[in-house]
Amino acid sequence: MESPDESTTKSGAWETRTADTIESVVGALREKTVAPLVRITRAVIYGLLALVALVVVGILLSVSAVRILDVYAFGNRVWISYFVIGGIITVLGLLVWMKRTNHR
Repeated sequence: MESPDESTTKSGAWETRTADTIESVVGALREKTVAPLVRITRAVIYGLLALVALVVVGILLSVSAVRILDVYAFGNRVWISYFVIGGIITVLGLLVWMKRTNHR
């Protein structure tokens, strides 16, 4: 017959192995499912944040350029400022259009 200490030790070892097995299975599932989703979510959020920041900076730069040209270069003739900024943006757009890889 087994002593009470041996039966407790066997029972404790079984419980420990079971808990370790469950923990390893849950950890493996988490690494295969949650970890990639966290990375994808972070990439999307940081990408959107960068996009919003670029849009804000672009708007502020264009407004500043029109204002500076209007006040300092063309003596409160804002239509000339719009014409110059529009021309620059059009030329840049045409250069990007010509550099595209899919020529038709």
